[in-house]
Amino acid sequence: MKNCKLCRYSKVCNDLPMICILLPYIAIAVVVIAVSYLFITQELFPL
Repeated sequence: MKNCKLCRYSKVCNDLPMICILLPYIAIAVVVIAVSYLFITQELFPL
């Protein structure tokens, strides 16, 4: 996998091909966790 089309960071993908596959899922997980954290702290435990 010299050129990874799914990932813009070709240098990282060339060294670690699995990051190219997992990167979109990691990004989605980070967003979901951040939104969940904000919802829990703002809605369920208001100050």
